[in-house]
Amino acid sequence: MFNPKFLIISTIFLIVFSGCTEDNTGANNQVLTVGVCTDLAPTSYIEDGEFKGFEVELIYEISKRLDLQPEFVVYSFSELLDAVSEGEVDCGIGYIGKTPERQLKMDFSRPYGYTYSTILVRSDSNCVGIKCLENKSVGVLKDSIEEYWLESLLKSMDFKIIIYENQNDINNDLLSGKIDSEVTDHITSLYLIQDYDTELKIVGDKFDIIYVAIAIDNTNPELKKSIDVALLEMENDGTLVKLKEKWNID
Repeated sequence: MFNPKFLIISTIFLIVFSGCTEDNTGANNQVLTVGVCTDLAPTSYIEDGEFKGFEVELIYEISKRLDLQPEFVVYSFSELLDAVSEGEVDCGIGYIGKTPERQLKMDFSRPYGYTYSTILVRSDSNCVGIKCLENKSVGVLKDSIEEYWLESLLKSMDFKIIIYENQNDINNDLLSGKIDSEVTDHITSLYLIQDYDTELKIVGDKFDIIYVAIAIDNTNPELKKSIDVALLEMENDGTLVKLKEKWNID
């Protein structure tokens, strides 16, 4: 974690697995371990073997301001939440919604964005609104806010929830017809439609609002304070706005 003991362990790990025995930068940065999902474009993903996305660049900028060296650890979304709450990593990114339930297990930075749940169907579907779910199979990411929202709808509607560990698998199954619809956040939906150019469309209204923040190990309040300071600086100097504009984030 964000302490000298973990720094020693992380340094040994890096030496053994990277073959590096010397810090060529001359810096003595501490390591910031960051849990990350790599199937959540445009916020965090891997392309050509490199971590990319809005939140990846956000973490790099925060780390630079705090004189830290980010070290990414890949998880599925549900594993990521557990990793943060159990102290396996210092913090986690995955366009994570800040909720009272999650705050019982982990801390959160000041919010730096928002989104909301949306229903995606194939573009040739003629259904509209929330009725697209009725008597259908609906894909959703495990332990996401959207999963809990769907479960609440089962009290008044009848449909089958299909739980996935990977967002890309949901998208592929929807496009192939294995499921009838999916519920995901609006940022992901827009990316799939506009940037990834899939034959999908959004139906229905904005069903909720989700404030997004960095999930942080709750045994490290000093790290939370430091991240909040860095985020506030980025808001004030325009860096955050520029990052959002680059990645087309609301």
